[in-house]
Amino acid sequence: MSDNIPFELQAEIIKRVLPVKSLIRFRSVSKQWKSLIDSSEFITHHTLNNKTQPQHLLVRYITGGTGRRFVSADTCLPEDKYVSIVDDDNFPHHKFSPVVPPTVKLLGRPYLLDWSHGLVCLLGCTRDRVNRKKLVVVWNPLIGKSVGIEIPDRADIVIGFGVCPKTSDPKILKISCFVNSEAEATAEVFTLSSGAWRNVSMNMPFKSKLLQFFNTQVVVDGVIYWLSYDNITDKFTIYSFDLASEEFGEAVDFPYSFGRLYNISKINDSLVVLSHHCIVTNSTPKLFCDVLMMLKNGVPKPSFTELFTVNDVGLNSMIGFRKNGQPIIDQTKTHGYDGELEVYNLCSERINGLGIYGSLFRMTSYKESLLLLNHSDSIIHS
Repeated sequence: MSDNIPFELQAEIIKRVLPVKSLIRFRSVSKQWKSLIDSSEFITHHTLNNKTQPQHLLVRYITGGTGRRFVSADTCLPEDKYVSIVDDDNFPHHKFSPVVPPTVKLLGRPYLLDWSHGLVCLLGCTRDRVNRKKLVVVWNPLIGKSVGIEIPDRADIVIGFGVCPKTSDPKILKISCFVNSEAEATAEVFTLSSGAWRNVSMNMPFKSKLLQFFNTQVVVDGVIYWLSYDNITDKFTIYSFDLASEEFGEAVDFPYSFGRLYNISKINDSLVVLSHHCIVTNSTPKLFCDVLMMLKNGVPKPSFTELFTVNDVGLNSMIGFRKNGQPIIDQTKTHGYDGELEVYNLCSERINGLGIYGSLFRMTSYKESLLLLNHSDSIIHS
């Protein structure tokens, strides 16, 4: 850009929500531009106005018999592989392997919890068996930056993740349920800007001491949602936490039937419930999955509407969705061996391969973001 243009005007031009990849390249134009783009103020402005950035599908998987990495004398674990697929009109042809930072590589078989504002959250334990630690890792796959936050290795802790829609500050929520005592559940929030935990009020106490939280969450419109099962009432309930106000929402019950298994996911910015069930025809059982979308409609109690049903799909084989609603299918969970990740075409009801072969597939979506650009890879200890 011409030196005759005042820097203040140059800054305003750059702020016009340019693609993240372009902004990364622009950092090499001059020290002034790098300082501007790396600043917290610029990153926050870009994040809060980041509405049209490309969407990607991030897939984690392993391959049997290959891709194994030596860790120690008594440990040889399969190496986790990652591929990012651009979810556009050319899907699935534009794929690339994201830069996997050291913090992510520390985790053995990490769980892809969710994504928010371009950041992916992974949950797992380190590969080191002697000094084993449980970590929440926040990762920006596009720019290859990550931060790990150490958490207690306890079974009665529920973890939530999301980026505050008002400040663009990544937050980790930790709920201690204390299922084996009379103590009430407590909650703490970790903010990346402070690097510390603090207590938050349980303004909506859980209905039961015997809640089973499933290892999934979704973030929609700045709110974290979890699916839980009450072992006393035999009901499924959705709990929520607002990332801006830091308040828990009223529990939401949804229609359910005996003998069905449930999970939650999201299509674009809408929460969906996956209802798995089996129908026996001519002595042959077939598995189906109904997809129901939660509708808020500005009322306190959301309603649910059925979008579609996927036929003959294995239990928990639907690992996510494209932005157009097409389900991504992992049939290796049913067959028990390496196979190809697939996409289900809702119109033709045909299943097509994505050219990614392996097993234990996990998937989440993310949009391109500058968050973590001004952070170094690190682990924050409790």
